[in-house]
Amino acid sequence: MYRTFLFCSLLLISSVASSTIYKWVDHDGVVNYGQVKPQRQSITPDQVVIKAQKRISSQKAPESIIDSANAIAGSNAERTAANKEKDAANIERSRLQKNCISSKQNLANLNYSSNRLHKDSKGNYTRLTAAGKERRRKELVALIKENCR
Repeated sequence: MYRTFLFCSLLLISSVASSTIYKWVDHDGVVNYGQVKPQRQSITPDQVVIKAQKRISSQKAPESIIDSANAIAGSNAERTAANKEKDAANIERSRLQKNCISSKQNLANLNYSSNRLHKDSKGNYTRLTAAGKERRRKELVALIKENCR
């Protein structure tokens, strides 16, 4: 397989390299080009030499690559910042939802029992009076308004 590929590629390269282009002027004064010599004996064709052009890399190509790389990096940074903002918003929404649910549950528990023990921040249990119960109810309603949207 490899030998066949090598043979075909060498044949192709040799055919391209050996192809010549001829230039001639016919009896009417028209300049003609072709790969086959003209059949008339009175016309003498000239062989055209084709030189490979050297490509000179311009200074703008690397700059455009650098500019495009900077643009990609900038868009990646913007996308990352947007994703972080979305994640923060989702976390905040989740926190508000948890606070809403717990506030509603605490209000339901407060309304359910008449003589309820209340645990303070220090872990001590106290019985709520009617005034304390009303104050706690107002706190929970305020929390529900704040967290449940």
